[in-house]
Parts: sequence; C-alpha cells; structure tokens
Amino acid sequence: MSKLSLEIERRFLVTTTPRGLTAMPGKKIQQGYLVVDEQREVRIRKAGRSCYLTVKEGSGLVRKEQEIHLTAQQFEALWPMTEGRRIEKTRYKLKAGEHTVEVDRFRGSLLTLCIAEVEFASVQESEAFSPPDYCAEEITGRNEFKNAQLALSGLPHADQNAIRVAALPYLFRNGELHVVLVSNKGGNKWILPKGHQEDDMPRGEVALMEAVEEAGIIGVLTDGLRGRCNTTNQQIHHVYPVKVSTLLKKWPESGNRRRRVLPLQKALAKLHDPQVAKCVERMAEKLDSL
Repeated sequence: MSKLSLEIERRFLVTTTPRGLTAMPGKKIQQGYLVVDEQREVRIRKAGRSCYLTVKEGSGLVRKEQEIHLTAQQFEALWPMTEGRRIEKTRYKLKAGEHTVEVDRFRGSLLTLCIAEVEFASVQESEAFSPPDYCAEEITGRNEFKNAQLALSGLPHADQNAIRVAALPYLFRNGELHVVLVSNKGGNKWILPKGHQEDDMPRGEVALMEAVEEAGIIGVLTDGLRGRCNTTNQQIHHVYPVKVSTLLKKWPESGNRRRRVLPLQKALAKLHDPQVAKCVERMAEKLDSL
C-alpha cells in the first residue's frame, strides 16, 4: 500500500535539550539513500520494527512524498546499496499546543546535531505556528541541513573556505578502470581536478566545470554516487565521479597543468593525499560494478 501526499514541514536547530527529553522513550531510526539529486530523494528507513521506502520530490517548505512499506528482508537487501549515504538518529515526539514536534538527536558522526521538525496540514497553518523555546534557528529549505545532504556530506562545515568540490574523472580501457589525474600548478603533486564551492551552482555542476577547466575533460556525472573525505591539510573534499566522454587536446589550464590517464592502482599510488586516495579507492569499487 502506498501513500501519496504533500509534505509541509518546518525545521529548526535545537541547541537546548527540551525538558524531560532524556527520560522519554525514543525510536531509533536507520536511514539510507539510494538516489539523491537536486529535486528527488529515494531513501529507505527502518524505524523501530517498521521499514519503508520513500520518494520525495521538490525542496523547501512543501514537497511531494510517496511512501511504501517494506518487509524487513527487503530493507536488508537494499541497505548495502546505501553505503556512504546513511544517517542514524533517535526520534522523540513532543507536544507544542495542537502540534507534534519530532525531535531528532543524531548519532555517529552527527552526534552533536539535534533537529526539530513539525508537519502541517497547510501552508497557512505552518505560517501561524510559533515554535517552542527550545527551537533555535530555522533551517527549513537549507540544503546543508537536509537529511540527504547530512548523509552525503556530514555536518555543515563552519569554514566554507576549507570546502572543495572535486571531480573523479574515469573511463574504461580494455575493460579496466582508469582514472584521470592532473598536476597542481606547482607541478610537483598529482591531484583530482577541484575548486571552491560556488553559492549559485550545485556541487555536481562545479565538479563538471573544474574537470573541463583543470583537466580538459568533458563528461557526465554518475547518478547517485559521490564521496566525501577530510584531507590531510584539513580540507573537506566532496568528490563527484565523472565518466569521461572527451579528452580535449587544449583546455583553459593546459599551460599550467599536466594530465595523466592511469589504471586505478597506479593512480592511487600517484595521488598526493592519502585520504583522497582512500576515497577514490572506495568509490572505484562501486564504479567497477556499474
């Protein structure tokens, strides 16, 4: 049985623990994402003993949502496909007047995060709602606090200058996975094409742009696959696989960078940052199975 509905929801950061919360029974939730793009999410969730597959479309206050029940066996069969795109949390339900506030205390790498969510029957009802005192900053519609983005990228990073968006250009030659690397401008390190996050561009588009500008690569993003790593110099890399269709002979930074197409293991050995190499190796396992 499926349920098709509009989700009208406001979300808030919780910085002060609501009174009595720790004494309340909470429901443990495991949530993983099968597909995430700019307008659509496909997730599976295990909440207590109940399992669901949910598709959400749109962003902001109002979104379309369709949900179906899964058996425990179906959930377990799909769960491995969400590796690297998961969150775990404990959900508590509190009353605020006539409304129910769902307070999620996250676990694992998101341990410091607590978010309150309130659903409404109409936009007018949502606008009239006065959040309780424990609800701090409103984060409705903010991409970095969406559950899917938290699953992909972890906690929002306070220093935006430390964030880079990288392309992982790849192709197959004689059935063997190859990776494209470029040199840094100093010419002494082999790296992935990367650049700063752009406020007005989705990260995937930034990765495609950097692939062209730094490595002379035209390609397409690989749907539903991306990675994240903390580098040894305290940067965060969001890595997007790009399947290469064309290697340009000249490109915007060809005068400052060299380019090499290498079998996976040679590319891993060449990469300057070992944390980036580990990320590439993990993602390559999935690329090999596509």
